[in-house]
Amino acid sequence: MSVPPEHFHDPDQGPPPPRGREPVFNLPPGTLWLTLAMLACFALQNILEGPAWTWFMSALAFVSPVFWPPGSDLPSLLALPSLVTYAFLHADFMHLALNLGFFLAFGSFVERHLGLLPYLLLFALTAAAGALAEFWFRGAEPVALIGASGAVYGMTGAAMRFMFASGQPGQRRRALAFVGVFMGLNLVFGISGLGDFLAGAQIGWKAHAGGFIAGTALSFLLARRPPGLKRRA
Repeated sequence: MSVPPEHFHDPDQGPPPPRGREPVFNLPPGTLWLTLAMLACFALQNILEGPAWTWFMSALAFVSPVFWPPGSDLPSLLALPSLVTYAFLHADFMHLALNLGFFLAFGSFVERHLGLLPYLLLFALTAAAGALAEFWFRGAEPVALIGASGAVYGMTGAAMRFMFASGQPGQRRRALAFVGVFMGLNLVFGISGLGDFLAGAQIGWKAHAGGFIAGTALSFLLARRPPGLKRRA
């Protein structure tokens, strides 16, 4: 059995230097913070009761008649934050677990490509795009929306774009195949209503598509410029 040289130590040189600790969560900071925020909100949803629970959910969820009051020419300024805050609420543990599973995988990948601040902006904008897509296509039908799916699909779209831009034919083929299957399933489930039946609740498929399209488009605008690349005058 071979042993790395750094594992040997001369006792005459004093005690060996301490070994570096491995991080408990090997996640970039933005993904970690957003994940902890979702977990904290889910905990509050299950701790609060009565009027406190009602206020908490009403303050954070996206509710279309509150966002754009009937008869008003403009949306409510007080309800604008709900375009993002709804993403931190979830219906149940399975809803949270599914969203976090995809978010941790794709979000980490995207944050390492974008950096912290552009990544947080991408999360906010794709969450808002998902809510607005659901609101727009529902028309006059009232909608109440919770869940990070819009932002999760936004991260997926950005991740697929970065995979496609890698220049490796294998990654490009996988990215295209994934996008085709991903959006195809959403289209089938959304049109047929099968997704709602399997989930036992109405799923915001339009929010998924809106987040995905926004994430793909915004990844071109927010991506960091490669080192040494200068802007033309």
